[in-house]
Amino acid sequence: GFDDLHTCADPGAPEHGYKTPSAGVFFESVVVRFHCQEGYRLNGTSKKLCVRHFNGSLSWKPSDKPVCLQEVTDCLVPHVEDAEVHNKTYRTGDKLIISCHEGFQIRYPDLDNMVSICQDDGTWDNLPICQGCLRPLTLPHSYINISEFESSFPVGTVVYYQCFPGYKLEGAEFLECMYNLIWSDSPPRCLDVEVCPLPPMVSHGDYICHPRPCERYNHGTVVEFYCDPGYTLTNDYKYITCQYGEWFPSYQVYCVKTEQTWPNTQETLLTTWKIVAFTATSVLLVLLLVILARMFQTKFKTHFLPRGNQEGSMGDPDFVVVDGVPVMLPSYDEAISSGLNALAPGYSATTDQGHILQTEDQNPPAYPGPRITDMLPSEFDTCNSRSGSSELLQSLYPSPVCPETALPHSDRTDGSHSTAGEASSTSPRIDIAD
Repeated sequence: GFDDLHTCADPGAPEHGYKTPSAGVFFESVVVRFHCQEGYRLNGTSKKLCVRHFNGSLSWKPSDKPVCLQEVTDCLVPHVEDAEVHNKTYRTGDKLIISCHEGFQIRYPDLDNMVSICQDDGTWDNLPICQGCLRPLTLPHSYINISEFESSFPVGTVVYYQCFPGYKLEGAEFLECMYNLIWSDSPPRCLDVEVCPLPPMVSHGDYICHPRPCERYNHGTVVEFYCDPGYTLTNDYKYITCQYGEWFPSYQVYCVKTEQTWPNTQETLLTTWKIVAFTATSVLLVLLLVILARMFQTKFKTHFLPRGNQEGSMGDPDFVVVDGVPVMLPSYDEAISSGLNALAPGYSATTDQGHILQTEDQNPPAYPGPRITDMLPSEFDTCNSRSGSSELLQSLYPSPVCPETALPHSDRTDGSHSTAGEASSTSPRIDIAD
């Protein structure tokens, strides 16, 4: 027999096919051809060549074994993720028509040929995919709010990053899938939280932390120092920051007692003048208000109160005390009215002159209070009963029964008589004996 050094092994025939030559010895440079039965088509190489290698052995080239497949006229409807295929039947040469779901965009493997065609063998050429943003990276000690089985995300998807306890997020907390199928930012990192020790204590002072409350002095915590009343910091810098487990800057903060300082003389004078000016202005304003109120009150009384009330409001009626007996003095109007009513028949009024002329006698005018006529002595009065009366009444009304108490008639009438035609005085007159 022949070995591998002189001949090639029989390549065999494909199922539902045959080869030529169908049998024999296959020496170097022999060519074998493959064929399929009717209704089948060959898939793979159609011929093989027996060649010698460097070690002297012989073998077939190419080494792949062809197969015979049943011929088909239609392409199967492809499955494209996140897409809708519009037609259900595709024949050889037909173009695939699909539409991607909202937020996804169609992508072809061959960017120069944006079409997929049904091939003769029932396969699709350049089959597209509907693509969104690729799954973002999840860095150590972090997790996101999306399923671990999702690999593509539509436009508008928002991913929320969080860190495990004991770690602090550094970077963007939210990422959004943009229209160009790229995330809006890089994934954040979760850093190990390094806690600082307690801040240094300050005599006559204390501190507050930002942000509040300070349960742990984590990386980035800021402490602000302040002093008690009467004390002040030795320098203007009053903040320290926790950075990677240490306070920075690391100097000690001190509060020292504030020195007593006298106020500036010029500032004191300005303050004093301000107080004086304010006080004077306030006093003037109050006085002005009082004056305006008084003027308004006077004007109100003048316009709205009756005339009698205005005259009566000027004060209580005047009176005089004669020998311990008060005598009320009438007003001007009352004196005129009483004088006219008490005129004797011997008086006559001259309308041309506008005043009353006195002819023979004139009695004193009447006064308010008890009428004098009621006080005249009656025929039953005696000198003893009238002894308690005042000298004024005795002088005004002399009694013939008691001549010793009457005044001379000439003394009473001398002052009352005047030349005929002259105006008579209407003012009351009272003669009081010394």
